[in-house]
Amino acid sequence: MTTAPQAPTWTTAARRHRFAAFLVDNLILLAANTLIGLVLGTAAQPEAGEADYLTTLLNPYAEGGWPLQIAIIAANAAYFWVQHALWGQTPGKRLYRLKVVTAATGATPAHRQVGIRTLVHPLLSSAAPYLGPVLYLVDALWIFGDPGRRCLHDVIAGTVVVDVPA
Repeated sequence: MTTAPQAPTWTTAARRHRFAAFLVDNLILLAANTLIGLVLGTAAQPEAGEADYLTTLLNPYAEGGWPLQIAIIAANAAYFWVQHALWGQTPGKRLYRLKVVTAATGATPAHRQVGIRTLVHPLLSSAAPYLGPVLYLVDALWIFGDPGRRCLHDVIAGTVVVDVPA
């Protein structure tokens, strides 16, 4: 006699907790990215009052800033990839007791899944000048249209963010 496989049991993370964890992780990355900018130099970056400032924000590769952008993308990808692959959590997710798991089984995601999930962010936000910020926003707001409360990067990678039991 065989038994049917059990459906995974977990509580999908609340949108507000995911957003709060997102803010914590992005503050950490902001500090890291600032250090990278100081090390690599930001002489090519215009000041906030200059006419080219918006163009540089929307197309970071326009004025020779691509080495800085590539360094930031690599650091950000490493931040998420390593932590999600090892623990399924970043500091923001730990603080709000969240974890990334596979949508099918609830297990820790495979390195391939974590890689896909991680690389969606830089591909959406940085690989498409001028359109990147819009795509990044679409990814983040996808959580409000998805019945499983998953962002676009979760849907593509087959992952879900869940609450960690106490």
